[in-house]
Amino acid sequence: MTDIIAIVGPESAGKTTLAGALAEHFGAPWVAEYARAWLAGRQGYAEQDVERIGKGQMAAEAAALRRRPARLVLDTDLLVILVWWREKYGRPPAWLTDALARQPRRRYLLTRPDLPWAPDPLRESPRDRERLFAVYEAEFVARAEQFGIVTGVGDARLASALKALDEIGERRG
Repeated sequence: MTDIIAIVGPESAGKTTLAGALAEHFGAPWVAEYARAWLAGRQGYAEQDVERIGKGQMAAEAAALRRRPARLVLDTDLLVILVWWREKYGRPPAWLTDALARQPRRRYLLTRPDLPWAPDPLRESPRDRERLFAVYEAEFVARAEQFGIVTGVGDARLASALKALDEIGERRG
């Protein structure tokens, strides 16, 4: 069974950098954030775009899992799509909640927005990161998901992630 590590959190909280660092550390493949490719060059988005992004993220994850790696790092997952959907459109569609319920178990890392905001044409919430962090944290608690919070800058952030993964592993038994 593949050890799946999913990195989630608000915008500009170092998810992609952390995904790359963890993949390198473990010598593992990683799945990029599908939304970046889908939204690149577009002006705005609608519900059908977020649905396409969610399904594209699922397909990319499934393709990576078919190769049966020992470990897989995800630079986002459906939990991010769920929070995004609720923030923009309200109640999520059934396909999304069903897919979340069926996805393979994973160890979650929640990135604290303790890094400086990095402007990016695809980012839209520079002043709302702490509130969104709390939304993610509450979602994990409501779902009884095991997760670790990642803090720090540079090598300290990677060390924080590795420590959190160890702690999650110990709690899983």
